[in-house]
Amino acid sequence: MTLLPDPLETSLLVLMFWGMMAVLGFFLLRKSPIFLSPLLFLLAAGGVTLASSGLSGLTSPADLHRVVPGGLPGLPFHFRQDPLSSFFLLLLGGAATGILIFSAGYLRSLPTPRTPSFFLRTALFLASMEGVLLADDAYLFMVFWETMALVSYALVVTESNREEVRNAGYLYLLMAHFGSLLILAAFFFLASREPSGLAPGLSAFTFEAMGKSDPTEGVALLIFVCALLGFGAKAGLIPLHVWLPEAHPVAPSPASALLSGIMLKTAVYGLLRVSFGLLGPDHLNYSWGVPVLLAGGFMALFGILHALLQSDPKKLLAYSSIENIGIIFLGIGLAILYIRSGHPVAGELALGASLYHAINHAFFKSLLFLGAGTMIHASGTNDLNTMGGLLRRMPFSGVLVLGGVLCISGLPPGNGFVSEWLLLQASLQAGTLSGTLLRSAVLLGAALLVLASALSAMGFVKFYGIGYLGIPRSEGAQKAHEVSIPERIGMAWLMAGCLLLALLPVQMLKGIDTVLHSLTGTSLPTTTLSSGWLWLLPLPPQGASYSPALLLGLLGLLLPLGGFLPRVFGKSSFRETPVWGCGYEIRTPRMQDSAGSFGQPIRHFFANFFLMKRHLPDPSEKDPVFELTVEDPHWAFLYRPAFRLFQGLAALAERVRTGRISVYLVYSFGTLILLLTVFRWM
Repeated sequence: MTLLPDPLETSLLVLMFWGMMAVLGFFLLRKSPIFLSPLLFLLAAGGVTLASSGLSGLTSPADLHRVVPGGLPGLPFHFRQDPLSSFFLLLLGGAATGILIFSAGYLRSLPTPRTPSFFLRTALFLASMEGVLLADDAYLFMVFWETMALVSYALVVTESNREEVRNAGYLYLLMAHFGSLLILAAFFFLASREPSGLAPGLSAFTFEAMGKSDPTEGVALLIFVCALLGFGAKAGLIPLHVWLPEAHPVAPSPASALLSGIMLKTAVYGLLRVSFGLLGPDHLNYSWGVPVLLAGGFMALFGILHALLQSDPKKLLAYSSIENIGIIFLGIGLAILYIRSGHPVAGELALGASLYHAINHAFFKSLLFLGAGTMIHASGTNDLNTMGGLLRRMPFSGVLVLGGVLCISGLPPGNGFVSEWLLLQASLQAGTLSGTLLRSAVLLGAALLVLASALSAMGFVKFYGIGYLGIPRSEGAQKAHEVSIPERIGMAWLMAGCLLLALLPVQMLKGIDTVLHSLTGTSLPTTTLSSGWLWLLPLPPQGASYSPALLLGLLGLLLPLGGFLPRVFGKSSFRETPVWGCGYEIRTPRMQDSAGSFGQPIRHFFANFFLMKRHLPDPSEKDPVFELTVEDPHWAFLYRPAFRLFQGLAALAERVRTGRISVYLVYSFGTLILLLTVFRWM
């Protein structure tokens, strides 16, 4: 008999703890801001506990259920923790811990009156995301999902006195509710076919009942499309992504890290729960994987191309999130294609790589959003072109951000490289597929993945090089200073998570394998999971291998030797000379590369991905200025025409309103006659 609670009980305790702390902290902070740091550290302790609960659920997998009185008549609250939810609980708890520790230092810069409400929203946001991962019926899932949407909206509009913040919040709320309607439709179609052999008293809206339903192929396709678009609206699936680059940059940096690093993954969780969990692999068609993997590849390319053209570091990171979610969707589509076409090993590897990239993205994107917040706060500007030279003034945080940049760029031995390399290994199994079109689709997805990864490295060279290197470009950058101790600890926590994920891929895949087995009934090759910590062998014996530890050791050996050997065997000693000033005696910030100069070749080569407007100055002007604006083409070709259409329909509907009761009675009578006629002929 053990005295320790099982993982689900631990997770439910954290859920209640975060909910209670939200209310308690709100009232305590209204009395005095001195409670801020202790309260945030208590929330972080809850994050550590939740991560340990998720890890426990992966190492000793079990399908745990709890029924709590409440909810609707005949439908109490159902909670469940299985390997899929355990994995995402580990992601949530691990990443949230670093963000909360960071917030203990960062939130001191917020105006005191905003601190209580921000703490309340943050704690409720964490609790609602955890509730989404633990819900085991459609009603409870939607309650937590809508709570998450509303609280995240409140986080986005923290600085609601600015018009652009209010507009971004409204757009986010609109897209969130659009997605919620589609998710409700998916649950409705799942629950509309009540399975036989249902336990007495078990509602059709529980996930257990939905998982036993047997929809026809057409209904299954409808469920899958509703889930893909509904959760895709939250994840940033193109063309439903327009809220993401607007909302993330205007939110405070800890909120941006929670939104991009964690909330987007709840959408990935929801899609996997509905498609592989409730529908089940047997109701998926291999042909559905092709549009998903191509859409993911296009998302990855589109996101990083637009990231390359941004000068706002947080907007750059927001578009980069579209790229990384695209990589995850590419892996999910590839898994559906492989598994349903009779190649389970390659499919498991693709799905495992997607899950690996999801947790990787949670850590390095949270780290980079926090790093972007320190850059903006220290320099007093959100324009990369007015930063520069921050590494000398912020060495500790600068090194941590550099680590995050290496990870997100997909460079070895970073954790981003591991998941992208695994996904590429799965893509290279296209030769086992029957049919030229299927093989071509997979190879096209692989090409998009490689191109997006290469451009990602270019984009983050721009992000780090312009922001941290060179000489200061403004007075604010000259006066920049290192961040507080809690901020450094929070960023270091996330960097430590990136290092563990980079150096222990086999151990991580063992946990992911329990998720794969629970979703599909099959596992990764035994030789992959038993290869030890030194070598990663995704598809033995013919597949490639990778050793992050040996690569890191080799780099650690060669880098010092690169500076030592020339001094020993060189013909002359080193000399220190001034930096070449391109023919000018005095260097100025204008001689350095700008954010626009990095994006210029991208604008020309991939012009079809952008909507560019150029303003040529009049030569007669005293100080002529050339202006170039780059816009997401989805606004011009989709959203603005749709907005004008709705405006026209609203104006047309306005003519119905006359203010005369006799006319309204005629409308009612005509509607009644129409309905009676329709029912008569049905």
